[in-house]
Amino acid sequence: MLRKIFESVTGGRKEAPQAEPEIAAREEYGGFELRAAPVQEGNVWRVAGTIAKTGAEPPVAHDFIRADTCASHDDAVQTSLRKAKQIVDEQGDTL
Repeated sequence: MLRKIFESVTGGRKEAPQAEPEIAAREEYGGFELRAAPVQEGNVWRVAGTIAKTGAEPPVAHDFIRADTCASHDDAVQTSLRKAKQIVDEQGDTL
């Protein structure tokens, strides 16, 4: 029954599984590994990535996605790394 409702809402299309974002750049900063992974949305790139605590047991990683968008992939990578550094500077003790 739920499948019929879902198919009526989506027009019978099955949702494609979401692919893992590709890590475009890595950088060490303040005891964290910053991973820039911008997400393409149409003609723009959404600023996104992961902040991982280096040497933490168990491993600790926090994903982030921002409202910021960039026209080019390279700009989005640089902006993602800059935003990750900002997050570490502001919240590093609580990550």
